[in-house]
Amino acid sequence: MRISGSGRSGRSRVSQADIARQAGVTQAAVSMILRDRADGIPEATRERVLAIARELGYRADPLARRLANGRSQIIGVFTYEKVFPVAHRTFYHRFLLGIEEAAEAHDQDLLLFTSAAGRRDGNSGGVRTIYASGENKLRLADAAVLLGRDEIPAELEQLSADQYPFVFIGRRFLADGREVPSVAPDYAAATRALTKRFAALGHRKIAYLGADQSLPASIDRLSAITASELDAQLHFAPVSEVDEALLHRLLDAGVTGLMLENSEYAELVGGLATKVGADRNAHLSLAVAGLTEEDGADTPWSGFTVPGYRIGHLAVEDLLAQLEGTPPGCRLVPCPEAPGRTLTAVPR
Repeated sequence: MRISGSGRSGRSRVSQADIARQAGVTQAAVSMILRDRADGIPEATRERVLAIARELGYRADPLARRLANGRSQIIGVFTYEKVFPVAHRTFYHRFLLGIEEAAEAHDQDLLLFTSAAGRRDGNSGGVRTIYASGENKLRLADAAVLLGRDEIPAELEQLSADQYPFVFIGRRFLADGREVPSVAPDYAAATRALTKRFAALGHRKIAYLGADQSLPASIDRLSAITASELDAQLHFAPVSEVDEALLHRLLDAGVTGLMLENSEYAELVGGLATKVGADRNAHLSLAVAGLTEEDGADTPWSGFTVPGYRIGHLAVEDLLAQLEGTPPGCRLVPCPEAPGRTLTAVPR
């Protein structure tokens, strides 16, 4: 039962012990009555206790009430990088939306951890860390969802050793090769399907262009590309270093299709393609191996979409299952195809 009231001005917080003294009952009886667990307590006693609680302006401590059930009902969200950048279109927005709505559906609150303390070398700086003071600050929550490209491997090792319940968004591995509990896009399967689309349209020589080849997501993409029947070149460079000269080299090598890590690369390469001339780019097809839901259903780009909302939702569900005793696991989520208009057949 909810007790409301403004309390008495100038007084300290009313406690259950105050109510018990005035009602002439034990504090345990008051606790049971206020938690609607008053089986066996006379109705007259229950009504007297509730009346005194209202008169005194008693307000239950929500944290104490939750902890009485063994949990805080708080899920932590820890990020190794900023998830609220100035730019409107962000890779993390849909993950966070899924996390929020799943938490709400399960009557859980979210606690976003954002404090930063120290770089990996121990100097002052802005790298976010779970063990900033030598202790696991995530323990303020029952369990946590982790996300971000720039994780600290030693922290994942420590969380696993401590058996603290967590789920990482994206595949991550411990030093001994074990995969940490995760929910991740199935980049390998989606990239395999995309290479087959290239091949079915007559492409035989393609190139992949992305920023990082060390992340598990990139490794999954590349393993699917190199195992395909296509003759594939792999190029890794930040967007700022992609220029007309690179595009000319690819075209000179007979590349007819480009698979791009995200829509930022696609927009840049699409602009460069118009500059190299219609005679050179007529046979060039583009596809994105990781559109975000922020790109929208009407995006012109071909490729596949990362289902961020569903992944965030499943991460919370898997986390709650861990808290109920289900062994932690790893889940791959299919990436839907984006038909688009930029992957076309090779003219004959």
